[in-house]
Amino acid sequence: MDNTISIQEWVQFIGAEYLESFIRDGGASVKFAVADDDTKNELAFALSEQSGNLGCSFVKINAVDARVHMPQDIFFAMAKQMDWRLLARRVVITLAERQDYRVADVALCGNDSIYAAIGDANRVDAATVMQELRPEIENRIFKNRRMARDFRVAMTRMCLLENAAPSDAYGGQSLVDWLTGTNTRIGNVKHFSVHTSINRTTARHFIESALYWIRYAGYDGVVILLDNTRVLLPQRPQDRSRFYTKSMVMDHYELLRELIDGTDRLSGALVVVVSNPDFLNEDTRSRGFGCYEALMTRVMNDVQDRYLANPMASLVRLS
Repeated sequence: MDNTISIQEWVQFIGAEYLESFIRDGGASVKFAVADDDTKNELAFALSEQSGNLGCSFVKINAVDARVHMPQDIFFAMAKQMDWRLLARRVVITLAERQDYRVADVALCGNDSIYAAIGDANRVDAATVMQELRPEIENRIFKNRRMARDFRVAMTRMCLLENAAPSDAYGGQSLVDWLTGTNTRIGNVKHFSVHTSINRTTARHFIESALYWIRYAGYDGVVILLDNTRVLLPQRPQDRSRFYTKSMVMDHYELLRELIDGTDRLSGALVVVVSNPDFLNEDTRSRGFGCYEALMTRVMNDVQDRYLANPMASLVRLS
């Protein structure tokens, strides 16, 4: 391919120009990368390593496993890779530190009560810690309108449920199942005052809320690698694995277009859509971005150097 850039060079650029500053400050961007299969694997490893080094959470979504034309499946795929209990515990510790509790020696992981652990580190009982932190949890989480109502209700409940003893069964599993799409029945979480299903209509608000929550829990940002190569497959595979009809392809491209146009609503997120060279097909009858002009005009580079690749471009070709 002409005007290619090496993976290491591009990932280093992404880290320096986006993750260390723009994303860390709360900005968001959608990038497109074209690569072959071997290069895609190398890109996933390099982005994951770079994200970890810079304090960002890394999520990988593949169109073979998730229905990437459905926004709720994008959320579910992301949610399944999140440790929701760990996020809640990180938030509780952050709120405790704001209340001048010593938290340096408090373990984040584990099934023990985070409130008891904070109490032990400060020589007070867990009930006192719980009593002092509950108003903070309600004010900073339950009343935080940066998140969708039912999402912030769920996060409030999950923070409070981290008061359980190690011997007790975790009381928030139904919330985790609702978030990950394992059990989408809203009746299972109604007793938590959660009344909204995560579906095509509401998923965008939950994606925005989750990205905000991850940063609120102390991560510097979220990097989402979305491999949509399967969307370009022209014929149904013989192994009966996932296949996208032309209408599904259009829905997927519409979703990507909405992501690009809605970056101002995303918090500290870098979305990298990686595909193969077929994505660059401008024929309206193809499965490339040419079949959806609204996406193509947002992605394609109007001006480009004949010999050098621009690492800041919306679309890069990786070698």
